[in-house]
Amino acid sequence: ISNGPHSEFFSASKNLVAKVPDNIEPSQASFTVLASIGLQGIRLMSPMIGETVVVYGLGVIGLLSSQILKANGCNVIGIDIDENKCHLARKLDINALIIGDKDLLVREIMQQTNEHGADSILITAKTDANDVIKNSANMCKKRGKVILIGDVGLNLDRNDFYEKEISFQVSSSYGPGRYDYTYEEKNIDYPYAYVRWTAKRNFEAILNLMSADKINTDDLVSKE
Repeated sequence: ISNGPHSEFFSASKNLVAKVPDNIEPSQASFTVLASIGLQGIRLMSPMIGETVVVYGLGVIGLLSSQILKANGCNVIGIDIDENKCHLARKLDINALIIGDKDLLVREIMQQTNEHGADSILITAKTDANDVIKNSANMCKKRGKVILIGDVGLNLDRNDFYEKEISFQVSSSYGPGRYDYTYEEKNIDYPYAYVRWTAKRNFEAILNLMSADKINTDDLVSKE
């Protein structure tokens, strides 16, 4: 699998190629790069077993990320404005809430976390509105984390983050090495001991999860 263009054949850098296990179908393997985008955001979050993570946006990357988090032993709460996406998430055994009144949404997250708030928020939504970033801060616990994978309005209210000392970080693509000319074009890898999870190694981690039936992609395919 690689991150190549949409074509039948292409020449790929060895640092961006991972071998697909024999028990994975090509249709499933085609989700590897998208899942790695979610995985990189999760790595920045560093979630621990038992923590509650809200995945804000249940598109393809959101649904893949939710499954990765569950495989990591996290309590996942997915939220979206689309009932169909929430229904699909529930088919994948993900606790999904439809976004209606924002105050009720935050209240529901607080109730499900014993009034502490979510340990982390992973934003995979796309919208120009600032509601997503504000809601994320409001439903996050003190000293929690908000990681942005998606593309949302970023007119931040300082008090939302200041009062709780919330950490905010933007995740870039699918791992270290992406956009680095020496890594992508010159095939110079980062030392394994110092950069454990490069883009390629993230690909391999996703393929291993797929091979172990930890990531279900069948329900994510709407057309072929």
